[in-house]
Amino acid sequence: MWWMHALMMLDHSYLYGSRNLFDQYRDMRLDVDSMSYEELIALGERIGSVNTGLPEDVFSKCLMETTCRSSDKAQEETSCAICLEEYRSMDKVGTIQNCGHVYHVDCIKKWLSMKNMCPICKAPAVPDCSNKD
Repeated sequence: MWWMHALMMLDHSYLYGSRNLFDQYRDMRLDVDSMSYEELIALGERIGSVNTGLPEDVFSKCLMETTCRSSDKAQEETSCAICLEEYRSMDKVGTIQNCGHVYHVDCIKKWLSMKNMCPICKAPAVPDCSNKD
């Protein structure tokens, strides 16, 4: 039994050398900075995507839709942070109620269908995602 105690006291790197012979995370260590475009596309297809977006019926709960007027000088944001186009008179704009950031309605709806967060401040558009219905 003394040998069990001695074995437990040994440094594991001495037993296995400087590297672990079985590295269960070897495939997860990828150098994406040195990968080609084609390799990155293949990796994306292999990994897949996780949809964290909102269903369309929830948009009305988190967006306040208005029409942009040229007389709205109080509006801080002059262009949509998603498409980078300036707001024009009569453009439909949507304000995320949780944070107050403004975007073109079509732009923010497309964004929210993919991600439940403001593109600028990353605040959740709908704070409790479990109440999407």
